[in-house]
Amino acid sequence: MKLAGYIPNGATVENVQDFRDLSAEELKQHALFKPVVAEARNRLALFRVLDDNYREWADCLTSLLHPGPVDEAAVVLKLDRLLLNYLTCAHHVRAHFEASFQQRFRTDSTEQKKYKMLLDGLCQTSWPFSFFLDFRNYLQHQGLGLGFFKRKVTPTAVSLELTLNAAELLNTTKDWPRSKLVPAKGIIELTGLLREFHTQMMQKYSGIVISTLFAELTPAAEFYKKLAAEVRQKDPALAMGFSDNGKTVLTPNDLFAELGLVGAIKK
Repeated sequence: MKLAGYIPNGATVENVQDFRDLSAEELKQHALFKPVVAEARNRLALFRVLDDNYREWADCLTSLLHPGPVDEAAVVLKLDRLLLNYLTCAHHVRAHFEASFQQRFRTDSTEQKKYKMLLDGLCQTSWPFSFFLDFRNYLQHQGLGLGFFKRKVTPTAVSLELTLNAAELLNTTKDWPRSKLVPAKGIIELTGLLREFHTQMMQKYSGIVISTLFAELTPAAEFYKKLAAEVRQKDPALAMGFSDNGKTVLTPNDLFAELGLVGAIKK
């Protein structure tokens, strides 16, 4: 098997060039990392689904910044739907990897303690993360998520106000175990809080998942990235792959970017 470069063209490859034979150690590494990458592409795609849900929410907000009239009742209903979709997806992502972790490390007290420490640490350092873990339960049992919505149009600008009221939330339920919500939180600005929660999910929580369930993913990414850099030194326009008896074997070039997790913080 040879190290090769090619011009990517959609689902096809063009201008394949063979550069050198892969070493025995490189072949061994590829055999080790191939199933790791395949599993990661499949299971970590959940984060792409989450990101798509967030983009749909954010795009809807952006669309409301034009100066023309809107049907406010329809807008509120759509925002409630998108918020529910997003937070349900975030809950599913967490439930999926929590179940995988428990299945793999059910009897490993060291890993259990490490995982709990990482998750608790994220809750302690990011109030938006802890709040939306609790808020998902509120949505499931108490009501819809959009507390207050106002769209203000002036001759020079359009602004949106999306807020929640801490006192009202606490009047509905006292069950806020992670965020420790108190009335002093007052009016909670929803847009920025959700943006921060999404950042934490895509970067820090994904990093916890990778470090606990996909420990070999980081060395795999480094292995393929190094080979990709070698190919680009020869021609920056080329993507890296392997050539096996005339057949092009597609491999990662920048694995975390391809997974949509370029900002993941691996612990």
